[in-house]
Amino acid sequence: MVVAVTRPTRIKISQAAVTHNVAVTRQASGAKFMFLAVKANAYGFGLIPMAQAAIKAGVDGLAVAVLDEALALRQAGITVPILILGITLPQYAKLIADNDLIATVSDLDWLQAAQQNLAGSQSTLQVNLGVDTGMGRIGFRNRESLSEAITYLASQPIFFKYQSIMTHFSESDSLATDYFQKQLANWHRLTDGLPMPPMVHLANSGAAMYHADEIPTDFIRAGTVVYGIEPSRGEVLPDNYLKPVLTLETELIFVKQMPANVGISYGHTYYTHESEWVGTVPIGYADGLPRPIQGFEVLVNGQKAPIIGQIAMDQLMISLPEKLPVGTVVTIIGKQGQYENTLEDVAQHVGLAPWVVATGLQDRLMRVLVD
Repeated sequence: MVVAVTRPTRIKISQAAVTHNVAVTRQASGAKFMFLAVKANAYGFGLIPMAQAAIKAGVDGLAVAVLDEALALRQAGITVPILILGITLPQYAKLIADNDLIATVSDLDWLQAAQQNLAGSQSTLQVNLGVDTGMGRIGFRNRESLSEAITYLASQPIFFKYQSIMTHFSESDSLATDYFQKQLANWHRLTDGLPMPPMVHLANSGAAMYHADEIPTDFIRAGTVVYGIEPSRGEVLPDNYLKPVLTLETELIFVKQMPANVGISYGHTYYTHESEWVGTVPIGYADGLPRPIQGFEVLVNGQKAPIIGQIAMDQLMISLPEKLPVGTVVTIIGKQGQYENTLEDVAQHVGLAPWVVATGLQDRLMRVLVD
């Protein structure tokens, strides 16, 4: 990973906004213990700065997709509980246990294979049983196999600790609740009466915010809501109760005045008008900006300025409202003066969900924690 610290392009993560969003989520859900999902480089916001901001804001644990993300957090000195949401190969069971991580398990075969790899270990593996209630991804799908796994865990206390159980709702952030109710009924059918571990977590962001009166919410797995993204994108609740966490800004590195009818960038999809001031900005699609962002209005000197021409791999051009000096701040996502561009604004312009835009932001972008 190469982080471009020598160019004036950066992602700023607001500690104040994270703290606000954590408090709002905890209040709405009544959660006593909150995991924050920091998988995929913390949704593109930055694994370590977001983890640090979340812990400072009162988050109790972190959730990742893969073992490597968890190990990076441990290597950064983070000691809170960490849940690995994806299935890790059983050959890494000892590494998971030795680093005090929680492994997600979806079948008895995995446990039996992992036990062989735990032989001789001084650590006990914390296990999170996944239950598939309708997501169709991973998890136990019938009560008998789930019960067998729970019985097996209880019979092997030297190797395993039955720490956690979960399901994942595929549609908890919509006004349509039929499928949510179907999944909830499946959860009860599969788990009612079975031994439960200390952590029972069903709620993702949508379920935590909109269904806290229907499911257990002592333990939740928050995601988009803490990042300042309204889970339903304003369908269930207005999107004004969260604070935006991410600012993406850069600076003008080159400014020129152009004659009329000069093509800008690849394919000449834009031609200049007479005496137009054009600014070049050091960020491009290799940094994760979607190529359809052409035409989006960024903010410069407190004014709106459209991106002109196709964005290139490392740079893009904007039509300036007037001559501006090199070094003038250009805000792609964030606030300048009376104007604000949100992650949702970019998402709507390019036709993607905001979390898809965010997770595309590349490691080359420098990330800093502010306020």
